[in-house]
Amino acid sequence: MEGPAPLVSIVMPAYNAERYIGEAVRSVLDQTLADWELLIVNDGSTDGTGALIDALRDPRITVHHKANGGIGSARNRALERARGTFLCFLDADDVLPPKSLEARVAVFRNDPGLGMVDGVVRVMDAGLERELRVYTPQVTDNTFHELVTFSGRCFMGPSWMLRWDVDRTLRFEEGITHAEDLFFFMCFGRGRRFGVTPEHILSYRRTGSSSMNTNLAGMERSMIWIGRELRRHRMITGAEALTYALKRRRMMAGAFWQRGQVLHALRALLR
Repeated sequence: MEGPAPLVSIVMPAYNAERYIGEAVRSVLDQTLADWELLIVNDGSTDGTGALIDALRDPRITVHHKANGGIGSARNRALERARGTFLCFLDADDVLPPKSLEARVAVFRNDPGLGMVDGVVRVMDAGLERELRVYTPQVTDNTFHELVTFSGRCFMGPSWMLRWDVDRTLRFEEGITHAEDLFFFMCFGRGRRFGVTPEHILSYRRTGSSSMNTNLAGMERSMIWIGRELRRHRMITGAEALTYALKRRRMMAGAFWQRGQVLHALRALLR
């Protein structure tokens, strides 16, 4: 029989994360706010990830194993079971500073009308030894607009904490290969306000193996699909729709150009 619902649910998808997942889990165990549950979903790993997480004994940690289906499907498995008032994500190769949960929950408590809370993100090298850059989000009352126009004010993604008790039904789109997190946060953020803590709340590990770097064509197809869905559901029209299309084209063209794929870059500007 399940006990009382935790204050915060933490969702951690894991695929072949044997090298880093121990640090990620330890950072959760070291949180100053102890009222949490950690839902780890092993997405068909072929390394030692499954054995490592099966050995965890903290009662606040639950482990789920599934066939490989991508990060969206792994997160969805956890969302089906998340019971917290608040929800956040932690990738298996990233780390939460000790006050990460406490700081974001405090912002929610000071302003119950907020839908999301973010904080300072330190982008680190693979060994978490060298700081590559620091991201500081900005307060906004129109989160959806900032995401659709790629303003950069809202980082979007693993650093967000959501007020999950307002809508527990939203899920990640499993039919696209990339940017499912962008679409998820666009849908959740629409009509909701975005708050910020000045605390450092995430150390984001840059390993050089991001899905965008390895499959630009898949990223482009997914971004085009998102634009179509936003227009189909009349979530964007007019200037916002035009801005999304223009910035998506420039972003993808730039990515192809940096790879030396000149023809793909030119085509991206026309799609």
